[in-house]
Amino acid sequence: MSDQQQNPDAPQDSGQPYTQPGQPHAQPGQPYAQPGQPYAQPGQPYGQPAQPYGVATPPYASGPTAPRPGSLGRTALIVAVSAAAVGLFFQIVTPFMYMSVGYQFVDLLSNLVNLIVLAGAGAGLVLGLIALRRPAPHLLAAIAIGVGGSAVVGTLVSWVSNLFYYFGF
Repeated sequence: MSDQQQNPDAPQDSGQPYTQPGQPHAQPGQPYAQPGQPYAQPGQPYGQPAQPYGVATPPYASGPTAPRPGSLGRTALIVAVSAAAVGLFFQIVTPFMYMSVGYQFVDLLSNLVNLIVLAGAGAGLVLGLIALRRPAPHLLAAIAIGVGGSAVVGTLVSWVSNLFYYFGF
């Protein structure tokens, strides 16, 4: 086959390893050059420039700290559990408050605490639902949804039962 019949873009056999057209040939004993990338040093993967010895590069870019994955789920769990804990603590303390303060004050305080528990558990529930939509671990968000949902339902059922009690149904 003559030189006129060969493809002009095909590499000519020059005894050098093949590289892309327009790229320098690799030296003997070195890996092939990739387009647009410098030569790789022995023991170094392609695409990473050679660093002088003793110069440490951080494994990740330093800068403003970005939120870690799963932090919204963790926040939702903390909010929901703290709201449920406030509600449980108030239920434990309520009988002792009846003896010391009186029924009218405890009833008012109970409604106020239940409102705070409802708001906190609702916030934990909503944050958990938002965290489930993100590509992060979902375990903490799912637990927050369970705790927040049960606290919201429990508070609403408690209020409905109190309404039946007040109006004599």
